[in-house]
Amino acid sequence: MRSGLSLKLHKLQKLVLRDPRRFRVIVAGRRWGKTQLSKISLIRFATEKQKQLVWYVAPTYQMARDILWDDLKASIPAQWVLKIHETRMVIWLINGSRIHLKGADKPDTLRGVGLNFLVMDEAQDVKQETWELVLRPTLASTGGRALFIATPKNFNWLHAIYVLGQRGAIVEDERGRRVPNDWKSWQFPTITSPFIPKSEIRQARRDMDPRSFRQEFEASFETMSGRVYYPFERGEHVGDYPYNPALPIYVGMDFNIDPMSMIIIQEQHNGEIWVVDEAVLPGSNTQEAADELGRRYWKRMNALSIYPDPAGNNRNHDRGESSLDILREAGFRNIYYKRKHPLVMDRVNAVNRLLRTAEGQVRLRVDRKCRKFIDSLEQTIYKEGSREVDKSKGTEHAADAFGYYADFRHPVIKPKILGISL
Repeated sequence: MRSGLSLKLHKLQKLVLRDPRRFRVIVAGRRWGKTQLSKISLIRFATEKQKQLVWYVAPTYQMARDILWDDLKASIPAQWVLKIHETRMVIWLINGSRIHLKGADKPDTLRGVGLNFLVMDEAQDVKQETWELVLRPTLASTGGRALFIATPKNFNWLHAIYVLGQRGAIVEDERGRRVPNDWKSWQFPTITSPFIPKSEIRQARRDMDPRSFRQEFEASFETMSGRVYYPFERGEHVGDYPYNPALPIYVGMDFNIDPMSMIIIQEQHNGEIWVVDEAVLPGSNTQEAADELGRRYWKRMNALSIYPDPAGNNRNHDRGESSLDILREAGFRNIYYKRKHPLVMDRVNAVNRLLRTAEGQVRLRVDRKCRKFIDSLEQTIYKEGSREVDKSKGTEHAADAFGYYADFRHPVIKPKILGISL
């Protein structure tokens, strides 16, 4: 069917299109040609075999229509088309294949199908759960492939899958076997497109602040402005750091109801501190948190120590109990906290010092499955123009939980400056 189809691609777009990997991630600057690549990829996979189900998913239904619908219809020769449904944005081809345009803003409408090929455009604005819990299963029964196309915003889940594609052609699986890597990723600045005049790049450099230019035109992952836990870097701090049943267990706990946050920590013989697991429970309470902790570690209660928010000692439950009373009644005996609530900056400094000292030493490592804690370290920011933590997005709780442990067991020693000032 593709004979007679003429759609231009520059050499880097062709490089991506021809790559055989199952999951491909393109992080590119504005106007690099991401939409053109999306369109040609959809047409290619819909026409190379019969009865293929091909989806294009944008962050919203309206964005899918605005970005691609008219251009896609105009690019497919009329003799290939069996029918078109304008409202649902579906194109039926004469070979039995279908191309659908979808929005990720209503994830439940994306369930229950078997896809052969998926393009996720502006992936940085799609929720991680939509990919992992909704769209990824649609590719399982068919062995379908996916193309992720985005302009980076910060170190979110897009960066995580980008890193998967940078590991090389051969990787180790969960059993330690060397297997082909299903992922491949590229990072293309706008300037690598031959269709963008250099004068446009120069103008953008003059018109934009440095951080925005790096993000939008150089396809650079940028840290959020005013990050509280600024030393944290996924590439250095995140990896495989599994639970060791021979080591003591330390739990940092924040009693916020939504969510209740528990960070599971083990101190290694070499002095490193590993976050091996997390339990972040939305709409929960102290009793449910204690039950979850007991379910996971009931065989090791004597080896488990909890470092909670000192506010948990206040009696604020229906039976006149405090949160710490509930933990004790659940069988937890090793509970440590400061009588006086630690200053926020003391907790923050204790965490940042474990992330990296002034001499460059890194002690804190985080297992990759601890996603809420990773998000908390990356996304917790200060209110603009202040050193007060911005709590409006609710990202701080997992980091707070770890901070109570860090401030108790590894506090920053405030130096006393002695001598004469001249």
